[in-house]
Amino acid sequence: MTNLNISNLSNMATDELLKLKAAIEEELQRRSYQQVDELVVYQHDCHGSAGYHLNKYKHWSKLIKAIDQSKTNGFAFVGDFLPVDRQAKVRAGSVVVEACGDKICAYRITKEGKKLIAEGRTKEMVILIDKVAAALQ
Repeated sequence: MTNLNISNLSNMATDELLKLKAAIEEELQRRSYQQVDELVVYQHDCHGSAGYHLNKYKHWSKLIKAIDQSKTNGFAFVGDFLPVDRQAKVRAGSVVVEACGDKICAYRITKEGKKLIAEGRTKEMVILIDKVAAALQ
């Protein structure tokens, strides 16, 4: 198919539209399988830090599956905990929230590395939670 113009859709026959719909669904399915199969390496910002640092501050990271926006703290992040002291493999495009002391950052994990979505503090997490929820949609 070449140079599809949305305004031309009304001029297309029903069978042409159905073929186009099937081609779009097939391409979307191919892309979703490709993305699902692609694992990338994630590591916490404090990975490799001295034991003193890791023991002095509370650290955690979580692979986010959903957001409970009725919560205003770390319990809003629904998902699986990831190790802080070693690398983990996650699916490309995943969202991870990590904490070091009272600093919390949310990242989109890509082949190129971590892309910051939002950052905040443990006592002021409502805006961060909203930004992470928007990134998941």
